[in-house]
Amino acid sequence: MILLNDLYAAYGELLVRKGVEITPDIIRQVREKGQKHEEVMVPMKNSDLFKDFTAALDDERYKIMFEPPVSRKNICDTIGRLMIENDLLFELNNMKCNLPYTYRHVLIVSAFITKLSLILKKNRYDEDIVAHCGFTHDLGKTRIPIKLLEKKGKLTRDEIETIKTHPTIGYLLLNYYLKSDRIECSLASLEHHEKLDGSGYPKGKNRLTKYSQLISPVDIMDALMTNRPYRTKNFSLRASLDYLLQEAKENRLSEEVVYALTSLARKGKPEVRSMNLPKEAREELPQDLAHEKFL
Repeated sequence: MILLNDLYAAYGELLVRKGVEITPDIIRQVREKGQKHEEVMVPMKNSDLFKDFTAALDDERYKIMFEPPVSRKNICDTIGRLMIENDLLFELNNMKCNLPYTYRHVLIVSAFITKLSLILKKNRYDEDIVAHCGFTHDLGKTRIPIKLLEKKGKLTRDEIETIKTHPTIGYLLLNYYLKSDRIECSLASLEHHEKLDGSGYPKGKNRLTKYSQLISPVDIMDALMTNRPYRTKNFSLRASLDYLLQEAKENRLSEEVVYALTSLARKGKPEVRSMNLPKEAREELPQDLAHEKFL
């Protein structure tokens, strides 16, 4: 992987020059640069991020999915207990100002993966890591030209390749901000577009961390259901879940996570083992299914 532009941290420090191949040595150098800076932690509950997070739970698209078990209060109490790096709050505030769609997306993803982590208790997810993964998985988007992210109509091959650098950019930024801590968060940024069959990007990996597997289905669901400039029609909740179920069936996404997510959209929140799953799509899917839908 080679960066197309110079990569800077939030306060202007150059991390990697454009044209440099991202190797383990480069990643180590980025992490060492981060270690020179004092880490300032902020209580999540005292931040504007937390206020925006609680407001995002009012999203009408997902009203049924945030009903008990695991209530909105459970989700907010979990997130509110956490601490977050001040540098990441600065980055997320910039995202809020410049990429409001992406900011709202990371809030929704954080809410869902927090809820899923509380449901899938046997996997023993770390609450702090889950929250960080949700809030920061798309951090790399902040270094992609806004005009490209907001372009209407079909993207060119070069434009697609540029956008597809965002997982690697996010990985580098998080190695800088989180240093050697929470390596799972950095990997979730790198892997959130990877698939279990190796068909994803940026590396075509098929062995993914449990946090990456948790975040990917939620990331796709919200992307499918949200306005995108290059898509003529959004997916409904039902169509989005049907798509995820097919991806899980074909071993591209975690079956366990997709089934748990599907259960949240059912009345009574049935146990996954007793849930009746559709054998085919229950409604016609939007036709413009180019791979840009997941960028």
